[in-house]
Amino acid sequence: MKAKNFLLTLACTSVLTLGAALPSVAATLPDPIRLVVGYPPGGTADAVARAYAEKLRTALGVSVVVDNRAGAGGQVAAQSFQQAPKNGSALLVANNHMMSTLPLTVPTVTYDPVKDFTPVATIAQFEHILSVGKNTPANTLDEYIELARKEPSKYGMFGIPAAGSAPHFIGYTVGKKADVTLTPVPYRGGAPLLTDLLGGHIPAGVDAIGTITEFVAKGDVKVLAVTGKERLALLKDVPTFTELGYENLEASGWMGIFAPVGTDPELVKRLEAAFNEVGKNADIEKTLVPLGFLPTSGTAKELAETLQNDLDTWGPIIKESGYVAQ
Repeated sequence: MKAKNFLLTLACTSVLTLGAALPSVAATLPDPIRLVVGYPPGGTADAVARAYAEKLRTALGVSVVVDNRAGAGGQVAAQSFQQAPKNGSALLVANNHMMSTLPLTVPTVTYDPVKDFTPVATIAQFEHILSVGKNTPANTLDEYIELARKEPSKYGMFGIPAAGSAPHFIGYTVGKKADVTLTPVPYRGGAPLLTDLLGGHIPAGVDAIGTITEFVAKGDVKVLAVTGKERLALLKDVPTFTELGYENLEASGWMGIFAPVGTDPELVKRLEAAFNEVGKNADIEKTLVPLGFLPTSGTAKELAETLQNDLDTWGPIIKESGYVAQ
């Protein structure tokens, strides 16, 4: 009997000791967790964040809320996030514009995308397209380039959702490679750009794919090229820029999750696992695909590599273009 009691006591002591040595990370998560979004409610970035927030409540067992801090293309949110607690109570929902394009083009940006944030996970990927309106007499990128060369005042302009954005430098790269002057026309977002493209007020545009597919199906918009390493399933007849001989245009757009620098690595791993788990949920795909996004399960290391690749790719192009935000 004494031996049995000793073994029972030893077993209980071992369990208690193990529990003390390896505390549950989930138990240490703050409640609620804020997903800080640098864009207003109702936009695509907000919709992606809210879709993940809903599923994360189950995956993490705590409340997850969306905190919109719009302004300056995401710059306001990213700069304010530098003062966020390092306990996982706030996570930044960032895209490639906030983390790679803005720091390379806006002199007043006060954050370093590599040094000031800790990558957690990639949650979505999207492509950029060069498209023309139905009244622009071009069905291929080569045909559009020839139009721009012959009648620059009529066809040599392309709309972009914002000056200094990735679409800005995609158009610049195309023009330089083709040795033709293509002039960017900045809009205040993708919606007014699309409106003018549909109305024939601008001959071409470069933007994220968004919900353009419905207008392609109607014949109102013709997509001539797409970024990425492979053709899109939604636009399988549209070649990639790489296929057409345009280098440095493989990089896809992305959305990722970042924690404040200095966040506990074990906490980052727990959050990474949760976001990747949620990204595989069928409901997430149903929400994201109509918005032009593909849910992506990417590790913290992969997100760090993607960010660095963006900086290495766009840095020389932006410098060569001579663009500086006003």
